[in-house]
Amino acid sequence: MAHRLEVVRVLDGVTYVNDSIATAPERVVAALRSYDEPLILLAGGKDKNLPWEEMLLLALQKSRHIFAFGHVGDQIVAKVRALSGSDKQVTRVETLAQAVEQASQMAQAGDVVLLSPGGTSYDAYVDFVQRGEHFRQLVMGL
Repeated sequence: MAHRLEVVRVLDGVTYVNDSIATAPERVVAALRSYDEPLILLAGGKDKNLPWEEMLLLALQKSRHIFAFGHVGDQIVAKVRALSGSDKQVTRVETLAQAVEQASQMAQAGDVVLLSPGGTSYDAYVDFVQRGEHFRQLVMGL
């Protein structure tokens, strides 16, 4: 289904997945639980004042790295630092485009680069569909 765990492309053994519809942390938890492969998580957007701790604890267990973007990016980085005592597993970027670019440089064959933001799209996009379409365009441009 479009924007829900949608495989956009496999490039050099890396699978790029669009889960732009995941606009709340509990939806990201569901996405994270669907993978056994190493993940690079792209999380961010606009915060809905929902708890992020459970999602980020699971993300820290299942992800090789987290790229935090958008309005809630600083909050994600701060929570990752508080939960893990480190910021080795998280990078703050401003935009989804920067997240995709940096994730593609870090990704290795067998990884899944997962856009499952946890926040709404309204800080940069009209809706989750527009954000998901932009993700597709970025991935197809790699």
